[in-house]
Amino acid sequence: MADMGHLYKEHSIVTSEAMTATTNPTTTTSIAGMSSTPPAPPAHGGRNDTTPSPPSPSAESFSKFFESWIAEQTRDLAELRRAAASAPAAAAAADLRRLVDRVLGHYENYYRTKRAAAADDVLRMFTPSWTSTTENLYLWCGGWRPTAALHLLYAKSGIQLEHQLPNFLNGGSLVADLGDLNADQLEAADQLQRRTIKREREIEDATASAQEALATAKMVELAGGGGMDAEAMEREMEAKSEGMKRVLEMADELRMETMRGVVALLLPGQAVHFLLAAAELHLAVHDFGRRKDGHAPPPQQP
Repeated sequence: MADMGHLYKEHSIVTSEAMTATTNPTTTTSIAGMSSTPPAPPAHGGRNDTTPSPPSPSAESFSKFFESWIAEQTRDLAELRRAAASAPAAAAAADLRRLVDRVLGHYENYYRTKRAAAADDVLRMFTPSWTSTTENLYLWCGGWRPTAALHLLYAKSGIQLEHQLPNFLNGGSLVADLGDLNADQLEAADQLQRRTIKREREIEDATASAQEALATAKMVELAGGGGMDAEAMEREMEAKSEGMKRVLEMADELRMETMRGVVALLLPGQAVHFLLAAAELHLAVHDFGRRKDGHAPPPQQP
């Protein structure tokens, strides 16, 4: 689930409060509150470093990176499908955990690269040309809404439980997928959802402040009088863009934290099913959007 925000289906057992909308390297963190904050950029000045820091990626290079990210997620999807289709005894928990960690690592790399690109041009991160108009319709602060991860969990859990119900009612046991969440896991998901909603509201408040800063007395002065000081306007707009950069950083941190938070409350096999559902949803909407925009479908991965 890179930058999409969809799926608002509530779980029938766990619903803490009404939701408003819809990805650490370990398997004990979540999609909405993943505490895998990208590393701060290296300090400049006051040092005699002989190795120059790599330049920030441009919007054009990030667009190319996004294409490679889609291809990487497609490869991850194939691995997750194979793991999910394996019999429980055929896949050791340690192997599944390594797969989950690797997939989460790919999400983290995506957000590190995105943060570096935003430092160079934050405007393009809020109006991305590398995603479809359908995907852009559902953007929340430059990406998918973190609580969407919980809705995805509840929706997939309900679907898998429904598939297993006839066998269970006939005396069979539940398969260890998302249809077999226990009471403790459901409680943990509910608490994560509550925390994520609170963080989303804080980010929305920060967004409002950054947007309202456009109508300051200084901006009104620069815009009035029939003429405009282009250099002064450039300086003022550059200063104001810092507020939106911070909004994007907070939103992406919460997206990754939430991803890790969901994975943390699941068993390795269940985490595979969750990440599989997230990849399927993102890639399906991305492909649908490209087709609707008149783009040819991407080539199939071997």
